[in-house]
Amino acid sequence: MANPQGALGGTYNPLTDYDRTGATDTGGTYASATFSGTTTLGSGGAFAGTQTFTGNGISGLCVAKIVPFVEVATLTTHTGTVVVPAGAVLLDIYFWSTVLWTASDAAVVIGDANSANGWFTTAQLDTTDLVVGERLQASNANNWGGVNGAYLTTAGRFGQQSANMIGGYCPTAYSVIAVCSKTGAGSAGRSFLMVTYAVGESVAPVVA
Repeated sequence: MANPQGALGGTYNPLTDYDRTGATDTGGTYASATFSGTTTLGSGGAFAGTQTFTGNGISGLCVAKIVPFVEVATLTTHTGTVVVPAGAVLLDIYFWSTVLWTASDAAVVIGDANSANGWFTTAQLDTTDLVVGERLQASNANNWGGVNGAYLTTAGRFGQQSANMIGGYCPTAYSVIAVCSKTGAGSAGRSFLMVTYAVGESVAPVVA
């Protein structure tokens, strides 16, 4: 396979010989294929489906995880947890709704195992605390909505400042936890938590 052009203008460049197994070829599209060997994906290329990176393939990438919250009449507590791996830097936390919740006491708090509302204290999901079109955003003080927790201050604090969170850097695995709660009935609400983090590629300094 010699550098075929991808649909987005990218190139697939094998660095070594490789084997393709388990593939079904339909008009040049390979389904359920397994590739062995070392490869790179050129500018503009794209992977479809779920991919597994090995070695240093994950380094230097930003990752976004989204947790959807769907209001259910029979459930009172909805907990969403995003794990940030050890050695990563937490970049941002977002929370928004596309449909207001029906239950009159519906609310969200965002924190971690140390403090349930460390990032954001109680924000109503059925009223003007967080209407459709607005969002909570940890890295932007303009989007704190007046419900920023102790982990967010105008002095620049971002995170726990403890053994497992230092200014966003996570020496050990860390979890962002959002909890949506309500007691009334309702099934209309739709909200989303998104957590972004980066796994940096290590670059050694030059010691003179």
